[in-house]
Amino acid sequence: MLLETWLAFFAACWVISLSPGAGAIASMSCGLRYGFWRGYWNALGLQVALVLQIAIVAAGLGAVLATSALAFSLIKWFG
Repeated sequence: MLLETWLAFFAACWVISLSPGAGAIASMSCGLRYGFWRGYWNALGLQVALVLQIAIVAAGLGAVLATSALAFSLIKWFG
């Protein structure tokens, strides 16, 4: 790997790891706008969804969703 490529990758890793994600932004925004408890429930909901996603992948349904466009679309629209 070229030094320039490695340095660009290294800088991108730092920027991405230090910047908050969409869930953190949503929780902070909700907390600032509506108060602590709404932000708390927002963050808790995000964590519950993460656990659900991990359970789906652990059950092997991730492979089914990756191969079935219909199943993926149903979860995307109703999730």
